[in-house]
Amino acid sequence: MVKVGSLEHVAVAYRDTDTAAQWYCDVLGFEIIFKALHPAHGVYFYFVRDPAGTGLIEIIPMPPGDDTRLNDFSTAHVHLAFDVEDMDAAVAALEAHGVEMEGPPIKMGENSLLFFRDPEGAPLQFVQRPKPLK
Repeated sequence: MVKVGSLEHVAVAYRDTDTAAQWYCDVLGFEIIFKALHPAHGVYFYFVRDPAGTGLIEIIPMPPGDDTRLNDFSTAHVHLAFDVEDMDAAVAALEAHGVEMEGPPIKMGENSLLFFRDPEGAPLQFVQRPKPLK
């Protein structure tokens, strides 16, 4: 077995990396901690850090000609989940930014879940738990 520390980052490919990175900052409060020109694609790629400083998303360019659609579960089944302390406040903040939600929050036992989409349609989730998984 290889000894690892923790998950360093998750990478998601976007057609418009600049817009995606800015959206994570403006809507979810992330911070751009690294930006560089991708040598093979000629566009920028980014690392954005969550507000708690514990998680990174690498925003990479979609390869030219790739027809994967983040908003189509038949070609890309993925979601990124973020914990929130107050689901009502989180919903209000998304509404203020005009973010499309996949319906109201869902109760699963003591947990509240909300699915919504980023600018390219990638499914994201807010989770409010009385006791964090961490």
